[in-house]
Amino acid sequence: MVHAAIDHGINLFDTAPNYGNGRSETVLGTALRGRSDVLVAGKFKIDGESAAGLRTLLTGSLQRLGRDHMDLMQIHWPASTTAETLNAMEALARFREEGLVRFVGVCNFGRYDLDESRAYPLVTNQLPYNLLWRVIEDEIVPATTARGLTTIAYSPFQQGLLTGRYRSVGEFPSGRQRTRHFETDAIAVKGRPSDMRSETGAALNELIALSDRLTRPLRELALAFVRSRPFVDVVLVGARDVAQLDQICNPDQSALSDDEVKLFERATERLREAAGGNPDMYRNPGRVRHAKPGGQG
Repeated sequence: MVHAAIDHGINLFDTAPNYGNGRSETVLGTALRGRSDVLVAGKFKIDGESAAGLRTLLTGSLQRLGRDHMDLMQIHWPASTTAETLNAMEALARFREEGLVRFVGVCNFGRYDLDESRAYPLVTNQLPYNLLWRVIEDEIVPATTARGLTTIAYSPFQQGLLTGRYRSVGEFPSGRQRTRHFETDAIAVKGRPSDMRSETGAALNELIALSDRLTRPLRELALAFVRSRPFVDVVLVGARDVAQLDQICNPDQSALSDDEVKLFERATERLREAAGGNPDMYRNPGRVRHAKPGGQG
């Protein structure tokens, strides 16, 4: 899979120690052995971690990857307090000075998370973005682009819901219903209830109808929509096998027209509003400071 991706021109791979308890890094390191031309982006969770603990996480990742530095090291989520986030920033700045990290980035940072870390030389903000999750358009995208950061979009297929395999929300495997799109009692959805199932189902139905009308696979349209956005610089894609990867990377896929983009925006607007401005797909209230300094939404 990794070698096929490189053959397609993909040159950035994103991983983390909590993906498979290090298995992702080990496999990726084996596949990239001797490929210094390919970039690796790592990340770690910082809640409750000291500078020494973060160093241990970083060196463990580098050992599993078989590399002496991380091209891009990211904070996975903002910490629960500003002080803890800034302490992690300080640690990353030291790792960068030591040559363990080339560039520093963040994931899931909101407007005020970015404001609070303005003193540090960040280069990227990795954010969830797709037809079924457009919440970041309101405040986070303007804040990210105003700071001159590269926007990395993850989950362009909404964890598989936008691949065209599922014709309704009810067909989506219950074990994968980990986001706020589903019923309020979904085990993995943490925090207060946030039921967006009806809006998700309605949006998916409209998207499938548009796919049928345009005679283009939903998977292709979903990726084209994300790539059409002027604020998206990099798209992280995942594939189960090489055939799926070939479909995603098909150079013959045409872009969306301006009129088609507007159709998709209208089809998903009610779902976007249902999120209530909270850009955290997994928790309500969210971990992302996007509405007021020190607040949670």
